[in-house]
Amino acid sequence: MKLPLSNALFCLALSSMRCQGVHSEGTNLGGGIVTRTDVKYLADLTLDIKDMRTSYGNPAVVMDIYNNGRNSQQPSGLKFKLQDLGAEMSKNGITGATPLYLFQMYGLAEQSFNIETLADFYLYSNSNVRVAINSNQDHAPTASLVLDMWMYASHLLYAGVEMCQKMVEADNPAQFDLGGAGLDEFIALWIGTGESHAGSQGYGLYGLAEQAADLFENILDVSANKAIKNLYHEGSQYLSVGGACTKEVADSPKLLWSVANRIASQMYIPLIQMLIHSIQQKDADMTVLFANAIVPQAAQCRTSTYARLREHLLVGAPKFDKSDIILNDLQEIYSCFGLSCSDIGTYSGDDQGDDDDDSDSDDEDCLAGDAALAGYRPTSGVLSIAQIDLDILHLKILTSIGNFNYARFWYMYGRNSPVQRDSSYDLYTFYSIADHAVASSRKNAEETYSSFIEYFNDANYAGKIIMEALEGRGKWGSKSTEQRSAIITETSAFLVLYLHMIAQIDSAVNHCQGNLANDGDYDLTHPWDEVAALLVGSLEGTEQGGSVDGRDGQLIWSLNTRRGFQFQTLNSDGYSKINSDLIDALWAGRGEIDALDCKRFASTCENIKKLTLIPLLQSIIHYAMRNNDLDGASSKEELAFGETFALSVLPIINAVDVNSANVIAENMVYNDLKKPVSDGPQAVADAVGGAAVALGLKCSQLGSTVQADPCRLIKEESSGATSTGTLVIATMTGIATLCYSMALL
Repeated sequence: MKLPLSNALFCLALSSMRCQGVHSEGTNLGGGIVTRTDVKYLADLTLDIKDMRTSYGNPAVVMDIYNNGRNSQQPSGLKFKLQDLGAEMSKNGITGATPLYLFQMYGLAEQSFNIETLADFYLYSNSNVRVAINSNQDHAPTASLVLDMWMYASHLLYAGVEMCQKMVEADNPAQFDLGGAGLDEFIALWIGTGESHAGSQGYGLYGLAEQAADLFENILDVSANKAIKNLYHEGSQYLSVGGACTKEVADSPKLLWSVANRIASQMYIPLIQMLIHSIQQKDADMTVLFANAIVPQAAQCRTSTYARLREHLLVGAPKFDKSDIILNDLQEIYSCFGLSCSDIGTYSGDDQGDDDDDSDSDDEDCLAGDAALAGYRPTSGVLSIAQIDLDILHLKILTSIGNFNYARFWYMYGRNSPVQRDSSYDLYTFYSIADHAVASSRKNAEETYSSFIEYFNDANYAGKIIMEALEGRGKWGSKSTEQRSAIITETSAFLVLYLHMIAQIDSAVNHCQGNLANDGDYDLTHPWDEVAALLVGSLEGTEQGGSVDGRDGQLIWSLNTRRGFQFQTLNSDGYSKINSDLIDALWAGRGEIDALDCKRFASTCENIKKLTLIPLLQSIIHYAMRNNDLDGASSKEELAFGETFALSVLPIINAVDVNSANVIAENMVYNDLKKPVSDGPQAVADAVGGAAVALGLKCSQLGSTVQADPCRLIKEESSGATSTGTLVIATMTGIATLCYSMALL
């Protein structure tokens, strides 16, 4: 990692306002770190860890240090104690928790969205440390370090960003105390008092990171500690700008958010390294300790991977006979944590181990920018684009348990999809759902984009829906947590990202045609690889057909998987026939690009756009069946899902079949004054079937269910839908609309 701009150059680049110097009351932590504010009491907490270690063998003394403290005295004069850390994090409850603490609760609760279940784990760190102390285990101080102090350090980081955001949005920011904006507080806990900065003899998290790094080789660029120190300096530069965290410098929270998330990624490194070391040494106690720190965090990644790690490491004794599977699964979560295999390095171990396997991190096994996406292998690095599906997943986790506060940060600023930087001098930010919701690149979708703008009469139609639900305003703002969550996540995936994908498809066609017209040397493959990334996402994995666990993916590909069985549209290999057709089309498009056969390529692109409509149309029918027995006062999330999937295609349908669009809107767009799906699921299915034909699909591609058959009124020939079929369904949907209108009289 390279150092960012110098302080003076940064201030010149970001604004013309003067920069503020380091405060004289700051704390010198050594190694070039002098904080802007006095955070010595936090640094001194590391000395309690030291005293716990030197008191090993006397559990009563160790417990007294843990409960009552020795070395850390707050400005108020009261002792700051290790046991206080868990209580501080839990005092705002789950809905006010900071992100990594929240993911820990979610993972410990086996991915439960039930707040009462999650609350059982509020004080997980205190409980684990006290058990270790009472059992006179020599790793009790390390338990407090990696469970208490590590998590509290992350808590401080995110709480600092939140305070900065509040100040930016406030008319009177002086009413808030920014302190060290979380950065000073974090770095004090991470480094601690008395750290040498030159070895692995320290007693804090910095010392643990040095100890872990000594066990690994081939680490990329710089160690976790060096990267964290660099990031601290970068964040301090943002805070040194005059007017930082006020309306004068409104980008402050976004930039601090970027720093906080990149620091969090580095924080995972020593925990992962020590877990790998413990597994290789077959040290059950230390394996369980570090697994308790890392595995619950994996709940924010692929569900199937988290479930295996939990089964192999936390259910009963560690299953060392499954070490190969465990290490592969750990590699799989690196990218979810913002890391690569080169960040972790290659395990070298020590002379005490009896395991001959000294290679845990083979770069060929790690998910890379050109790794296969459900069987399609891009030739350009698009992992960053594909990982936007992690933002959807994290929005789902946060909002499902009512934490709309940090979900708002995920939506506004992103977290998993870094923006490409042309040089180390460029600011480091993430692509966000909010950016995609208003991006000018949507206009590349041409007719589709125009249909959406015309239908909603609002260029920011999706962003408005999402922000109102996040902030408790508008149509869905006062509804149930489940309904607000459904609106936020599905609108993000199937209104925002879906249109973005369509825009990328049309952009790829324009690139091909532009290359022929200008005989230029364009990168034609990368735009096409981006289409694959937005279609599949990172969570499906690399195997042909994608993940077999329908809970993993978050985009169109996963939706096809979920609907394939229900609508009997699976292929002979057991996965969605539509996905099989999409993979064939992606490979065909690649060949047509290579051959500069832009005419056939354009046809392939049109086929993909049609195929991606199928799971959205199926989902309308699915939720028509689910919502048929509900009333307008229901708090069930299905009502929100039904509306969102309808709105994801209604503008497109309305442009070609107004009658079908009207039936779908009347039955699926939520109105708490009338019964949902008042015409019944079959009427909705009839309208969907007619719309499919009008959109150029064969109705049979939709499949059918026992409860509703979208093709019952459609007559198809082997070559495709006949005009007669279109006429029949158009007539029937018109009758259905008329009957509905008469019923209101």
